[in-house]
Amino acid sequence: MPRILIVLLVLGWLLLIGVFAEISPLQSPWPVQSSLMQGSSFAAMRGGQVDVDELAIMTPDENGGALLIRSVDLDDAAQWPVLRYEFEGLAPALELNLVYRRADSPQDVRTLVLTRPRGSTGTIDLSREKDWQGRISEIGFAIYPVAQSVPLEQGFKPFRLIKAEFWSPSWQGRLAAVATEWSGRRAWSLMSISALGPDNGVVRARSPALLLAFGLVFTLLLLTQFLPQSRRRTLQVMLASVVLAWLLLDLRWLRSLFDRHAATRQVYAGVNWQERQQRQPDAELLAAAQAVREAIRADGGDPDRARVLIDSASDFLRARLVYHLAPANTGPVNITGYGPDWPLSMNFYLVYFDMEQPPYSIEKQALEFNDDVVVPARELIGQPPLRLYRLGQGATQ
Repeated sequence: MPRILIVLLVLGWLLLIGVFAEISPLQSPWPVQSSLMQGSSFAAMRGGQVDVDELAIMTPDENGGALLIRSVDLDDAAQWPVLRYEFEGLAPALELNLVYRRADSPQDVRTLVLTRPRGSTGTIDLSREKDWQGRISEIGFAIYPVAQSVPLEQGFKPFRLIKAEFWSPSWQGRLAAVATEWSGRRAWSLMSISALGPDNGVVRARSPALLLAFGLVFTLLLLTQFLPQSRRRTLQVMLASVVLAWLLLDLRWLRSLFDRHAATRQVYAGVNWQERQQRQPDAELLAAAQAVREAIRADGGDPDRARVLIDSASDFLRARLVYHLAPANTGPVNITGYGPDWPLSMNFYLVYFDMEQPPYSIEKQALEFNDDVVVPARELIGQPPLRLYRLGQGATQ
């Protein structure tokens, strides 16, 4: 192989990596300044134990995770854009977040989702974050079960914060941040009220798949220019390159799938099917739905065929209650509406969850709405955050 070909291949790949990593030629190759923070310098709200220079978190807080905080004095965040963080024993069902305060708005806590590193150490380039500016007065890490997909009771495992470190801008810091994004561990996310899917998180680096594609095309072009061969030989090389690229991408996808299933195994491995059904990230909503079904059955209705209207504090809560109450004939009130749209000759049930006190009159046994609509109702469950009413002409009989 000609020496010039080897030189061009090396330079071309280095240039492609630099472009895809968005490295600035004006920066230093290595960080000029660094600021080290040992894990023991952070304070845990609960369950933390200092072990020499490390902070061990042995028990979760009331939200199933841990909040680790310490004061800092970074006069200019732009001078410290690279954050390296090192944890040991972080469970796959836990989500890692950076929290910080700025001196110009100390009442506001800003958060960023951090990529779970494949090893113990990860890096993020904060220069891409618009709120990372001015003077930083406090930083910390919030580590909690992955939202909406991991039950609080099963998500936590003891772990350690080894250290965190700020770097000044450099090629090394940017490359480390890109490597963390490209190789990081990803969790499942809730794509709908009843389906999980992949979550690639915030896009902080260009796709490695595109880098591989451009690199292979560049390599093939050089080979055809410097190593003239028969057309058949060239096609064989191109086919082999495509197969190799496909295999590499497939292996990357399989590794990502294995990472996502690690959290699933942590929560559900060794548990029978019935218990798995009870291990829900919204166990409170599941319990509320079960209480509603039991109350409808005690009222003489069929919970699988009952007409149920649902109101709650958010669309997500309404949608999840609809899911948990299936196969009942349910409808969220933000779609079905209140009042005169109801045929009062028919019997309905109305579920309130995590809402303010509904306009219910015990004396009149009715719900009174602001538009002067009075609906006959009987309270079946009155235990906040859950309330259940039977509506219609037969409700008060």
